[in-house]
Amino acid sequence: HLSSGWCGVIGANGAGKSTLLQLACGRLQPLQGSIAAPALALYCPQRTDDPPAETPAFLQSTERDALLLKDRLAIADDFGARWHTLSHGERKRLQLGVALWLQPDLLAVDEPTNHLDAYARGLIAQALASFSGIGLLVSHDRELLDRLCQACIQVAPPAVTWRPGGASAVLAILDQERQALQRQREIDRPRIVARQAR
Repeated sequence: HLSSGWCGVIGANGAGKSTLLQLACGRLQPLQGSIAAPALALYCPQRTDDPPAETPAFLQSTERDALLLKDRLAIADDFGARWHTLSHGERKRLQLGVALWLQPDLLAVDEPTNHLDAYARGLIAQALASFSGIGLLVSHDRELLDRLCQACIQVAPPAVTWRPGGASAVLAILDQERQALQRQREIDRPRIVARQAR
């Protein structure tokens, strides 16, 4: 169960973090079990090949929310017409601007700051911080996770575990748990060898 606010999704590469986001948004269906998601759930993929369908409406909107997001993310009114010449960072800012403008109940964002400069990362972090719904965030950007997230979901198949705290705090706890488990294995190993010798 997730409540309002950002929740980081952490785990090894290939563990299924992006799959979890797509399951949460209904883009994939579970093979077993079920997922109860809010009515409006949006997934922002890492890739920016195509503009969001709602781009023209967002860029033409003169509503306060749209104007604020365009200003906050430094989005020019001609971004839609220039999509194919925009940098990845500009495309990412527009992609996220549209998603935030739609005000989903659940927003799942996959690697929003990969390959971006410090300026674009700062704009994106500020914009995402304004989101008031349920947020799921996959990122290797520890600073972003610590800034936005009050909790993390650890994906370590077959388990998915919710833990309170930002990424640095959760990863420190996981490291302590791994070290404790390793010490316990080292303590137990001589007993196993001794039993086998008998």
